[in-house]
Amino acid sequence: MKFYSRWLFALVVFIFSQSSYALTGPCQSELRALIVPALQHVFMKKEDIHVEMEDHANGVYSVRLFVPADSPDNLDKRVSIGWVNLDTNTMQALDVTRDPDHPDVLKVDGGRYKRFVSMCISDFPKSDRNCEELNVSASKNGSQIPGGVAGRTVVGKGRLQFYSAPDLSCKMNGVFIVEADSVDAYSDYGKFTSVSYLNSKSKKVVNGWVESDRLKPNGLGIATRQP
Repeated sequence: MKFYSRWLFALVVFIFSQSSYALTGPCQSELRALIVPALQHVFMKKEDIHVEMEDHANGVYSVRLFVPADSPDNLDKRVSIGWVNLDTNTMQALDVTRDPDHPDVLKVDGGRYKRFVSMCISDFPKSDRNCEELNVSASKNGSQIPGGVAGRTVVGKGRLQFYSAPDLSCKMNGVFIVEADSVDAYSDYGKFTSVSYLNSKSKKVVNGWVESDRLKPNGLGIATRQP
């Protein structure tokens, strides 16, 4: 009986861990900042409310609202208090806690919503036009890198893919660099960095976005890129 109980507990934990849509620390904070301030019908302090993305289908992401609860009855030490659906098709945040068929439309910050989607939801599909618009916006609103410390060297194993905008769905097919290649970095946006790469063989310059964690400062500087 004890063995069966332990097995059942492990199965429940496994299912729960598989159902969640994992977000990194900054994206988790962005998700909370997007949803919690806009909640309307809560009977507790908003600073005590946490959020976690649980599931998604057809562009709708289900977000669980919960508070910590250290009780033997709560396997994950949390108590759910509600649910919010992020519908990226209509760019709405819908509180489905009270009535799933007639949800409350939350008045969220539209700009923050767009940034969260572009920075944190990697499987959100984008058209060429969407990628172009995101590239312009990210180039303008990203964190600019001073030219004197903008040199970067590619680290890690395997090819480093180029993207036309800071999103995994904006892939530039067949365009990549490899370990030890050097690039000039211009701005950071989310987990991406805007760079220029000079191909030593073809002498062609490639501009695009790459994942920031594959770049390491090399102490070199560059001139400011002209618009």
